[in-house]
Amino acid sequence: MPKGLAFLSKKSWHTGKLANQEKVWVQEQEKKAEEVKIRELAKQIQQEREEEELNRLSGKKSTRLDRGIDWMYQGGPRSDGKLTAYEEEQKKKEQEEYLLGKEYNPNNVAKGDLAAEDSNVGVNMVLTRTSEIVDDSQIPCSW
Repeated sequence: MPKGLAFLSKKSWHTGKLANQEKVWVQEQEKKAEEVKIRELAKQIQQEREEEELNRLSGKKSTRLDRGIDWMYQGGPRSDGKLTAYEEEQKKKEQEEYLLGKEYNPNNVAKGDLAAEDSNVGVNMVLTRTSEIVDDSQIPCSW
């Protein structure tokens, strides 16, 4: 390098500066490590796919519980009257609970303050009593 341009090697952006060369080397090492990691992940995904394919061909059920958003693409309400897989699961679950002696609630009627059976409990009690106290026929009409 000519004598007159030697000051450039002291600039922060100069490629010949040792600190800049070190930064480039560190970035290259990080990139290599990331590539190795990506290759390992790709190999792992390929092995999982092969295992799933073997399980599918042999008739075994998948051991994986959830694969992202696959549940969105499983059928919704069907026009042929058959139940979806989720509905069948729920029905089996309800049948199991019934056989185990749990309370059977066929229409999923809510129980609590606003339930129809408990008309004299909680909020409903207050509402019925206020309607009994304030009856339209007892209010004198001024017109």
